[in-house]
Amino acid sequence: MDLALLPLAVPMCVADCSSFVIPNIYNKILFLFAAVHLSIYGFGDLRRVAFSAFILVALLIFKVGMGDIKLLAIILITHSFSAVDYLGYVFLLAMVHIVVIAGISREIPSKIPLAPSIFVGLTTYLATR
Repeated sequence: MDLALLPLAVPMCVADCSSFVIPNIYNKILFLFAAVHLSIYGFGDLRRVAFSAFILVALLIFKVGMGDIKLLAIILITHSFSAVDYLGYVFLLAMVHIVVIAGISREIPSKIPLAPSIFVGLTTYLATR
């Protein structure tokens, strides 16, 4: 599954940075890879999947973009790691992203592209695990 994420990371990040929207075509391609992955390996622990779904619903309530939630859902379902730890990395990197943008433009941004934080957080989490 990680080999499918790597080639799609760059176009997803570029699209998200330019328009704050992750096109559905990328999520559909990742969903096809995730479906193959899940048909081979299964879901794993259903409590972990249910907890991940609960976290994603909470992110939906906090107005996180739907493309970001779809991307996080695919990653959380296909990987067997702690959702809280991984999302901690993602939000830590998102805060760093906000600080860098605020340092460059001298104003706090009202919204940021989350796809770069998601992918850098995934690579950081997988590298340190």
